[in-house]
Amino acid sequence: MLFRALLGAFFGALCLAGAAWAAEETSSQDAASEEVATAEPAAAALPGDAAAGKKLYRRNCRACHGATAKGASSYPKLVGHPAAYLIDKVVRYREGEKFGPNTPLMAQRVKKLSDQDIANVTAFIISLPDD
Repeated sequence: MLFRALLGAFFGALCLAGAAWAAEETSSQDAASEEVATAEPAAAALPGDAAAGKKLYRRNCRACHGATAKGASSYPKLVGHPAAYLIDKVVRYREGEKFGPNTPLMAQRVKKLSDQDIANVTAFIISLPDD
Protein backbone atom coordinates (compact mmCIF):
# COMPACT_ATOMS: atom_id res chain seq x y z
CA MET A 1 0.00 0.00 0.00
CA LEU A 2 2.79 2.42 0.90
CA PHE A 3 4.61 1.45 -2.31
CA ARG A 4 1.49 2.25 -4.36
CA ALA A 5 1.11 5.64 -2.69
CA LEU A 6 4.77 6.47 -3.32
CA LEU A 7 4.50 5.29 -6.93
CA GLY A 8 1.36 7.41 -7.41
CA ALA A 9 3.06 10.45 -5.93
CA PHE A 10 6.12 9.88 -8.14
CA PHE A 11 4.08 9.65 -11.34
CA GLY A 12 1.95 12.63 -10.29
CA ALA A 13 5.08 14.74 -9.78
CA LEU A 14 6.45 13.50 -13.11
CA CYS A 15 3.24 14.56 -14.89
CA LEU A 16 3.30 17.98 -13.25
CA ALA A 17 6.93 18.46 -14.24
CA GLY A 18 6.11 17.41 -17.82
CA ALA A 19 3.17 19.82 -17.94
CA ALA A 20 5.32 22.68 -16.64
CA TRP A 21 8.00 21.92 -19.24
CA ALA A 22 5.42 21.78 -22.04
CA ALA A 23 3.92 25.10 -20.93
CA GLU A 24 7.38 26.70 -20.88
CA GLU A 25 8.16 25.35 -24.38
CA THR A 26 4.84 26.62 -25.75
CA SER A 27 5.45 30.02 -24.20
CA SER A 28 8.92 30.19 -25.79
CA GLN A 29 7.55 29.14 -29.17
CA ASP A 30 4.73 31.70 -28.95
CA ALA A 31 7.22 34.45 -28.13
CA ALA A 32 9.43 33.43 -31.06
CA SER A 33 6.44 33.33 -33.42
CA GLU A 34 5.29 36.74 -32.26
CA GLU A 35 8.79 38.14 -32.80
CA VAL A 36 8.88 36.78 -36.37
CA ALA A 37 5.36 38.00 -37.11
CA THR A 38 6.17 41.54 -36.00
CA ALA A 39 9.60 41.75 -37.61
CA GLU A 40 9.66 44.27 -40.42
CA PRO A 41 11.45 43.75 -43.73
CA ALA A 42 14.89 45.35 -43.94
CA ALA A 43 13.60 47.85 -46.48
CA ALA A 44 11.31 49.35 -43.84
CA ALA A 45 14.34 50.52 -41.86
CA LEU A 46 15.96 52.26 -44.81
CA PRO A 47 15.34 55.92 -45.60
CA GLY A 48 13.79 56.17 -49.04
CA ASP A 49 14.78 58.59 -51.78
CA ALA A 50 11.58 59.64 -53.56
CA ALA A 51 13.45 61.02 -56.62
CA ALA A 52 15.26 57.72 -57.16
CA GLY A 53 12.00 55.90 -56.45
CA LYS A 54 10.21 57.92 -59.12
CA LYS A 55 12.64 56.67 -61.76
CA LEU A 56 12.22 53.06 -60.61
CA TYR A 57 8.43 53.46 -60.45
CA ARG A 58 8.28 54.79 -64.01
CA ARG A 59 10.37 51.89 -65.27
CA ASN A 60 8.79 49.07 -63.26
CA CYS A 61 5.35 50.03 -61.99
CA ARG A 62 3.70 52.75 -64.06
CA ALA A 63 2.49 50.54 -66.92
CA CYS A 64 0.19 48.59 -64.60
CA HIS A 65 -0.49 50.84 -61.60
CA GLY A 66 -0.75 54.11 -63.54
CA ALA A 67 1.33 57.28 -63.51
CA THR A 68 -0.11 58.38 -60.15
CA ALA A 69 -0.28 54.89 -58.57
CA LYS A 70 -4.07 54.99 -58.46
CA GLY A 71 -4.38 51.61 -60.13
CA ALA A 72 -5.62 50.61 -63.53
CA SER A 73 -7.82 47.78 -64.69
CA SER A 74 -7.10 44.77 -62.46
CA TYR A 75 -4.03 46.38 -60.91
CA PRO A 76 -4.55 47.81 -57.43
CA LYS A 77 -4.25 51.36 -56.22
CA LEU A 78 -0.99 51.93 -54.33
CA VAL A 79 -1.42 55.48 -53.02
CA GLY A 80 -3.04 55.79 -49.65
CA HIS A 81 -1.45 52.67 -48.21
CA PRO A 82 1.08 52.94 -45.37
CA ALA A 83 4.72 52.47 -46.32
CA ALA A 84 5.00 49.32 -44.20
CA TYR A 85 2.13 47.72 -46.14
CA LEU A 86 3.69 48.52 -49.53
CA ILE A 87 7.12 47.31 -48.47
CA ASP A 88 5.71 44.10 -47.02
CA LYS A 89 3.84 43.25 -50.24
CA VAL A 90 6.79 43.93 -52.53
CA VAL A 91 9.20 41.96 -50.35
CA ARG A 92 6.77 39.03 -50.24
CA TYR A 93 6.37 39.12 -54.04
CA ARG A 94 10.16 39.26 -54.39
CA GLU A 95 10.46 36.19 -52.15
CA GLY A 96 8.05 34.27 -54.39
CA GLU A 97 4.81 34.41 -52.42
CA LYS A 98 1.72 34.14 -54.60
CA PHE A 99 -1.19 36.56 -54.05
CA GLY A 100 -3.35 36.26 -57.14
CA PRO A 101 -3.46 36.24 -60.92
CA ASN A 102 -1.01 39.14 -61.27
CA THR A 103 1.70 37.43 -59.21
CA PRO A 104 3.81 36.37 -62.21
CA LEU A 105 3.91 39.97 -63.47
CA MET A 106 4.79 41.36 -60.04
CA ALA A 107 7.39 38.71 -59.29
CA GLN A 108 9.14 39.40 -62.58
CA ARG A 109 9.21 43.16 -61.93
CA VAL A 110 10.44 43.06 -58.32
CA LYS A 111 12.79 40.09 -58.22
CA LYS A 112 15.89 42.22 -58.85
CA LEU A 113 14.95 45.14 -56.61
CA SER A 114 17.20 45.66 -53.61
CA ASP A 115 15.85 46.65 -50.21
CA GLN A 116 17.02 50.21 -50.95
CA ASP A 117 15.17 50.18 -54.29
CA ILE A 118 12.00 49.09 -52.50
CA ALA A 119 12.42 51.83 -49.89
CA ASN A 120 12.92 54.38 -52.69
CA VAL A 121 9.85 53.33 -54.68
CA THR A 122 7.81 53.34 -51.48
CA ALA A 123 9.02 56.85 -50.64
CA PHE A 124 7.87 58.00 -54.07
CA ILE A 125 4.45 56.34 -53.78
CA ILE A 126 3.72 57.76 -50.34
CA SER A 127 4.70 61.22 -51.60
CA LEU A 128 1.86 61.14 -54.14
CA PRO A 129 -1.48 62.77 -53.31
CA ASP A 130 -4.41 60.44 -52.67
CA ASP A 131 -7.40 62.34 -53.96
